[in-house]
Amino acid sequence: MPLRISVHLLAPSYQASTLDRDQAEWPPHPYRLFCGLVSVADPDDPVQDAALQWLERQPAPTVRVPARTTEALSPRSSWVPTNATDKKKPTHGVLPGRSAGGKPKVWPERALAEPLVEFEWPTQPPEGVLTVLQMLTRSVPYIGRATGHALLHAAVVDEDAPAAADETWQVWEPADADTRAGTCSLRAPFPGLLERLRWAHEQGQYAYQQARPQPYVLRAVEQEPREELVAAEGPYADLLSFAFPPGFSLDPSLTLKVTGALRSTVSGLLDVAGHDVDAMVAVHGHKAPGDERTLCSFVAYPFVGHRHADGRLRGLGVALPRDLDPAHRHALLGVLIGDGGLSELAIPTLNKPVALTYISPGATEVDSIKTVRPQRWTRPAREWSTALPMVLDFFPKRNGRGIEASVAASCRLAGLPEPESVEVLHSGAYLSGAPTLSQGALRRKSGERPLPGRHVRLRFARPVHGPVLLGSKKNYGLGLCLPTPASETPS
Repeated sequence: MPLRISVHLLAPSYQASTLDRDQAEWPPHPYRLFCGLVSVADPDDPVQDAALQWLERQPAPTVRVPARTTEALSPRSSWVPTNATDKKKPTHGVLPGRSAGGKPKVWPERALAEPLVEFEWPTQPPEGVLTVLQMLTRSVPYIGRATGHALLHAAVVDEDAPAAADETWQVWEPADADTRAGTCSLRAPFPGLLERLRWAHEQGQYAYQQARPQPYVLRAVEQEPREELVAAEGPYADLLSFAFPPGFSLDPSLTLKVTGALRSTVSGLLDVAGHDVDAMVAVHGHKAPGDERTLCSFVAYPFVGHRHADGRLRGLGVALPRDLDPAHRHALLGVLIGDGGLSELAIPTLNKPVALTYISPGATEVDSIKTVRPQRWTRPAREWSTALPMVLDFFPKRNGRGIEASVAASCRLAGLPEPESVEVLHSGAYLSGAPTLSQGALRRKSGERPLPGRHVRLRFARPVHGPVLLGSKKNYGLGLCLPTPASETPS
């Protein structure tokens, strides 16, 4: 029999905003409920941990909400006290009832015909797990904003009486992919979330940064396939990939040394073949002011997105721009994959050159490890997460404000569409195994500006063809992203 957690709001409104804070979140995300349960659980109680781990391993729940809701015409606003402490002089930032900057806080809200929201999982929990979940739900004081007071109740319900969807109630249920009519993306629990939330708390990160999207669709909507979204072309037309020998890998901190050596080697091969390298701006990268042409990107592939991922480099590649001069493209293909093409690379920190094996776009797992196959990095997707940290194009504002807008600007500079949403981590990464590099590993030369590196996650309105690279070191492989569609969560 299904497990149902009912949320009875004490006021006929739901107060929570979307990640961009432009509108009220609707329907409520199951992720918020799980975070609420974690917040009241005892981290030293293994019994409570076991109950939460059972819940995170279940399929995403259905969400039953009132059909008649209204978005407030203007968000609520109020002066709120800040958390600032230990100030040398009293300022508006520490006076009670005031917020830093002298501006009131605002938040969107949704008015509901019925102050009730229900989350239903298809699996009946063991009796002990149910008892613990009932105890935890009674302890959760609110959902959404802290002003959204609520009473929560967990129970096993009759399997023959599923949550109804009619003219007064809507039921959102998980979808296999985000290609159905009426689909929206909700954040939902996933295996390992409890551990990630505890880690984020220790690191001073926000809970929302650990979320993963899950496509949902209205049960009442006929689930006909919608017109397929046409994927946007990225700035690169080809990705030529080369694998290191089996069992060989490099520390990701060497990324800029590896990709710098790759660019020098490619330039040398072109020169030996009789080509005018000085005329190949896309290769040497020295553009004149106002030159909008895309440059070749020299990349290194880290092993990420797997439970055993270690972030070490397993191969490298050359991304050829879509607007590359046809003659230059022909020359690059000739020296890279033609007879006697790129077969080894001398790296400054190693005593002898590293052998390279070309991996064609049609290669399978039998032919090469998954990390080095070009289709892993080029297939179209709406969501992309950094496998190697991007180096910001601009210094962020004080206290990191506006950093998401800065990343969005980097997308435009990289020739990518405007992202629908941007998430930025101040530490850590979204993909398992993705490395965090030191400041020294983010600069090619000692005199370069010490721009910070960040791991980011992007979501576009429609799929985008890869490879996706962004940031001031995109031409040397930093800011390389892995496609992670909403229907797929990195393992």
